[in-house]
Amino acid sequence: MYVRPTHQGKPLSFGVTGKLWKDSLVMYDRETGSYWSHVMGEAMAGPLKGHTLKLVPALITTWEHWKRLYPSGRVLAKRAGPFGPSGTSNVYQSYFVDEFRLGIFGTKNPDKVLPGKEFVLGVTAGGERVAYAFRRLSRQPLVNDTAGGEPVVVVFSARDATAAAFSRRAGGRTLTFANLRQQEGVGVMEDRETATTWRAFDGSAVGGKLKGSRLDGVPATQAFWFAWKQIYPGTRLWTP
Repeated sequence: MYVRPTHQGKPLSFGVTGKLWKDSLVMYDRETGSYWSHVMGEAMAGPLKGHTLKLVPALITTWEHWKRLYPSGRVLAKRAGPFGPSGTSNVYQSYFVDEFRLGIFGTKNPDKVLPGKEFVLGVTAGGERVAYAFRRLSRQPLVNDTAGGEPVVVVFSARDATAAAFSRRAGGRTLTFANLRQQEGVGVMEDRETATTWRAFDGSAVGGKLKGSRLDGVPATQAFWFAWKQIYPGTRLWTP
């Protein structure tokens, strides 16, 4: 998810080119015709080549988990087409369930340290990119790490197959998190420095010295390992 920048005083509007780059979608903006990578948020060709979109921290999760986090949250309703509401089925279902099919045209796994379709949370911080494999996060669902010199915390819910990343800087200090658990159906954790309680998947402080504060989200993308690795070959793979 990105902020739509303005061009000549108007926000850009985007569409899908139908093209792929390294098995990832290529967008275009209707105002200049520039082509954009949806993974990197960068204009690859056209008048705006080299411009980069500002990432908005977002969460890929289940509807059930989202409603537990945000009971009054809204859901996007698409316009109904001539054959009824759109978005009611997943045309890529067969692709997702076939663990050996990588990409549209049979891409090879660039690094077999993980299966190609292992889900990872790809984090970008301080100029470094780090991949956190879901299979490893299932064994250690709370990670205090440093990426590109920036202190980050990564949290994971195996129940909802959901991962999120935040900066560990808050209240003028670097925090260390522990005790990830469920509280009233929502994941919470505590920092050792102030004993503040934080909601783990939106970064808000709900009790303790820093109550009312919020952790800054770190740019992160949920992706298949083969896709993340081929776009960012220099990525570091986190090891517990």
